[in-house]
Amino acid sequence: MQRTPPVRGGADGEPECPARQDLTGGILVAGDGGSTNWAGMLRADFVMTIEGLRQYAYAAGARRDVSLQRHYLHQVAQLEALPKPWEGGRRLTEEEYSAAVRVRAWVLHEQRIEDDLRWAKQRRMTAQELELREARLRAWTRYHHAPRGQVLCAALRDDGRIALNSEILTTDAADRLRRRMPQFADLITYYQDNQAAGNGLQGAPVDRTPLPGPARSSPEPTEPAGPDATPSAARPGRPEGALRRPASRHTRWMFWRRRRHSG
Repeated sequence: MQRTPPVRGGADGEPECPARQDLTGGILVAGDGGSTNWAGMLRADFVMTIEGLRQYAYAAGARRDVSLQRHYLHQVAQLEALPKPWEGGRRLTEEEYSAAVRVRAWVLHEQRIEDDLRWAKQRRMTAQELELREARLRAWTRYHHAPRGQVLCAALRDDGRIALNSEILTTDAADRLRRRMPQFADLITYYQDNQAAGNGLQGAPVDRTPLPGPARSSPEPTEPAGPDATPSAARPGRPEGALRRPASRHTRWMFWRRRRHSG
C-alpha cells in the first residue's frame, strides 16, 4: 500500500521532524482486508506526544528555566515508562488499542492537573484555592486505575449524562462493563446512581495512583539557574549560597607577587 511521504524540513533546511513523519506504516494493513493498523496508530500518537514535551523542555532550557525543563523531562520519563504493546511487531485489536489510549490519557490528565497546580503555587495561592482548582479540573473527567493496569474513565457530557470508557452509561453498557471490569462493579453502580440523580461525577473517589516512571529525585529550585551551574560544597563557617566578598587590590597584588617569586 502506498505510504504517505514524510513532511520535509522547513525552508531554512532544518532536518525532518520524526514526530511529523508517517510512523504508522500505513493506517490500513495491506493484504488483511483493509484492517486498521491499531499498533501503528498507537505508536504514532505516542511518538508525537513525547516529541511535543521534548520541544517544551528544549524551549525551557533555551530560556535557562532549569526548573521547568526538568519538569517536562520528568513528564517524558513518565510516558516512556508506559507499556509499549506495539513492540515486536505485535498486532493489536481495537479493544487493546482503546485500553492503551486510556492509560496514556490518564497520565496526560494527571500531568495537566499537575501543571495547573504548579502554576497556581508559583502565584502563592492558598491551600483552599488549590483545592478548589483541582476540584474544578476533576469535575468533568475522572480516571480510576486498577492494580492489573486497567483504567476506567468517567466523563461528564454537556447533556448531564455520563460516559464510561466512551460508552454512554445505559443499563446495557453498565452490565457489559461489569463483566469486562468486575473490579469496578461498585464504582459503575455509583455512577449509575449519580446519573439518575443528576449529580454528575460529584462524590466520586479521586484516584491517587502514582504515575509510572521515576520519582522526582530532588525538589525543584525556586529560581532558575544558569546552564553551567553546578552545586558547590558549602565552606565551613559560611552559609551555603552566601555572597563571596571580592578580594581587595592589596590581596590580589600579594597573591601575584607570591606566584612571581615562587616561579
